[in-house]
Amino acid sequence: MATRRAKRQGARGRRALTGALAIVASVIFWVLFAPVQLGGSITYSVTAGISMQPLLYKNDLALVRTESSYRVGEVVLYNSPVLHKPVLHRIVLIQNGNYFFKGDNNDFVDPGYATRAELVGKLWVHVPQAGAVIGWLGKPAHSAILAGLGAFILVLVSGKPARKRKRRRHRPRVRIALDGVDVGGSR
Repeated sequence: MATRRAKRQGARGRRALTGALAIVASVIFWVLFAPVQLGGSITYSVTAGISMQPLLYKNDLALVRTESSYRVGEVVLYNSPVLHKPVLHRIVLIQNGNYFFKGDNNDFVDPGYATRAELVGKLWVHVPQAGAVIGWLGKPAHSAILAGLGAFILVLVSGKPARKRKRRRHRPRVRIALDGVDVGGSR
């Protein structure tokens, strides 16, 4: 009986440790990858053109982080006041607090300049072709199919409750002795 209790306590301890590790891993993941829109520090951007080849190709996913300062040579996502959209290019010149950009595959400097307030963040990580997957998932029909498939799987998994084992009650064996004759035991 003591060994069963020890086993149960050991199993509880392992479950508690696993739960604690899962929480710690979730917090670390959140700190590293949470989007700015949800209070995190990462902005996600999908590349659309070929201006940053060979570093970035169309449909690459770029993760950018805000920095305290930016230097010439860094790849930065900025909100272009001329194009009225975010652009991910390399800083080629910083002059009087104005940032000038150029795509690695372009033979011209981007029109206009960006101020510090228009800089979104520096390229931190890029994942080749992940933007294509995100674009596919972003289509309503595809999202609906995936949601339906997920619901179907949930129904299959949780539709039939697991059978619980019946615990057998062990009753102590009682021997009855009458006048020195053993008449058997009851269970």
